[in-house]
Amino acid sequence: MKMQTLLLDASYFPILIIDWKKAINLFFTQRAEVVEHFEDIQIRSPNKNFYLPKVMRLFVSASHGKFVKFNRKNVFIRDGYRCQYCGNYFQERELTLDHVFPKSRGGKTNWSNIVAACAPCNNKKADHLLDDIKMKPLKWPKEPRWIDFSLHRLPVKQKQIWRCWFHLKNVA
Repeated sequence: MKMQTLLLDASYFPILIIDWKKAINLFFTQRAEVVEHFEDIQIRSPNKNFYLPKVMRLFVSASHGKFVKFNRKNVFIRDGYRCQYCGNYFQERELTLDHVFPKSRGGKTNWSNIVAACAPCNNKKADHLLDDIKMKPLKWPKEPRWIDFSLHRLPVKQKQIWRCWFHLKNVA
C-alpha cells in the first residue's frame, strides 16, 4: 500500500490525497496540523521518529476548484459502467454516450446531459424526448465531485481508513 495522507481544508472538507513526503513537509513548514495518524507506521529520521499522518488539516482555507474532466471514461466511471436505461452492467467498449435531451434538439454535451447507455437502449431512444418513449435514466446526470473520483482510484483498504471523512456507506 502506498503511504498516503488525506488532506482537509481549514473547514475539515476533504480536498486532496497526498503522499507522505508532502504531508511531512506541510507539518514541518507549519502549514497543516495532524488530525489523525497511523498507529503502526513510523517515519524515522536520525534524530526522531514520527507517526505517519493519516489525516491532516490545512490552517488556511483552500479553494475547492478541483473538477473532473468531462470525457467518455469519466462518464462511465460516474455511471458505474451501467446503462442508465436498462440498468445492466457492461464493459467500457460495450457502452455508448447518450444525450438525455437529444443533441439534434439543442441538447448540450456536458455532465448534466450525458449518460452511459448500451447500444440497444441508445438506438431505441434515438433522438426522442424521454416523455415520448417512456424512458428515463436510473439517475439524472450531474457533474461528479472531484473527491469521489479520487476515491474511486484508491484500494479498498484506504477507502476504509478514511471512510468517516467521506461518509461512505458502501466500500467495495
